[in-house]
Amino acid sequence: MKYTYMTRFSILAVGIIFVLQALLVYRLFQTNVDLLQRELNLVIESVYNKDLNARLGLKGGHKTPDVKYAGTTPPPGVDTTKVTRIDGGSQGMESMKRDKGLTSVLNLAMEEFISRKYPINLQKIDSLAGIILAQNDINLKFYSEIVDLDSDSVLETTLTNPNSYSDVVYSKEIPLNVKQTKYLRLAVVNPTWKIYPQMAWMLVLSLLLSIFCIYSLHIQKKTLAKQKQLASLKNDFFSEVSHEFKRPLAVLRQTMNSLGNEKIILNEEKRARMLRIGEEEILNMTSRTEMFLSLAQDDEGLFELHPTEFDIVKVVFDLADKAVDTTPGAPEIDVDNELKDSMIFADKDHMEHLVSNLISNAIKYSKDSIDIHIRLYNENNNVCISVKDTGVGISEENLNVVFEKYSRVGKTTHAKGHGIGLNYVKRITEKHGGSVSVKSELGVGSEFIVKLPLVKNVK
Repeated sequence: MKYTYMTRFSILAVGIIFVLQALLVYRLFQTNVDLLQRELNLVIESVYNKDLNARLGLKGGHKTPDVKYAGTTPPPGVDTTKVTRIDGGSQGMESMKRDKGLTSVLNLAMEEFISRKYPINLQKIDSLAGIILAQNDINLKFYSEIVDLDSDSVLETTLTNPNSYSDVVYSKEIPLNVKQTKYLRLAVVNPTWKIYPQMAWMLVLSLLLSIFCIYSLHIQKKTLAKQKQLASLKNDFFSEVSHEFKRPLAVLRQTMNSLGNEKIILNEEKRARMLRIGEEEILNMTSRTEMFLSLAQDDEGLFELHPTEFDIVKVVFDLADKAVDTTPGAPEIDVDNELKDSMIFADKDHMEHLVSNLISNAIKYSKDSIDIHIRLYNENNNVCISVKDTGVGISEENLNVVFEKYSRVGKTTHAKGHGIGLNYVKRITEKHGGSVSVKSELGVGSEFIVKLPLVKNVK
């Protein structure tokens, strides 16, 4: 349970970190936008000053315009008889006083004076701005425009369709008249698409890192859960194996004690029966021990087969007869042989354990009456061994896990086991280059089919 809380807390922490990173990226983006706007402010000031000086220096223009101050008394030495009077009224003067930090009264006076003969040419403004922006490595589409604040309209612009762009960053506005109703400004189009990719990479990398961390935590949680389940299954496995070995050991002990009895020693029939029982239990324990060792060796990559040529039909018939003799309840096990050639090249011992496991499983998961049908036939250059029962069956969702190690289906039945028999069947079949499949229906029964190639294809 504590792993679940730790995983949830870790995922929450990763999410919070990603949100904080996203906020940081957003702040960086805003900072870049602010820096761009500051650059535009400097550019528009520089461009306007250069353009104003250029217009003042034109041939026929006035290098030093005559300006009459709006006060009652002109400055000493100023001839006011042949000058133009520029008076913005009290509102204009108050506005000029408020904006002394942005532009001087003299500049406004010169602009209003010179614009009568040489008005601002926005194409030249764009040309000068382009040079300065390029020098500052700002390669963005831009335009200049003159706006009227009273009517809130654009008087003149170098952009064909200014309303087609929603992402625009404007520079500060340079007033062009004393009343400060006309302004010049510079605008940059779609600056986000230039700035955003630089920030987006940081956000994308943070997102990928967060997803990777969350996925790793998820995998870790699943791994821990699987390890916990595996540990529980192994404990059950050791418990069941110990219990399973306990019975034959008890039988062997009883058999040895019985053989020490003088009456049994003298009775040849009883003595032979006790020896046969002891031998069967020893063979059973040896078979299961070899199966466990084979699986362990296969896990370590040390498992090897020792194939020989033998009669598979004889092996199946012998195992079926042995199962009938040793299983209480008089089970019915019939074998149908359709093979033309019963000789195969495989590891005989492991093939005996394989078929024995399939028959044991069919008996174990049968109902009150045991009815098992074994069929041997050829299909597409394969020797097929089919073991079909009429037992409890396997649900559809368990068909995919029935061959997994320590996986047991049908645990609600009375049958006991440790969930490695079918895994052993699958591994041995694949080691011989074959395959194993299962068909089953709950309450109807199961059919396990082992296919072994006729050619010598042992791994």
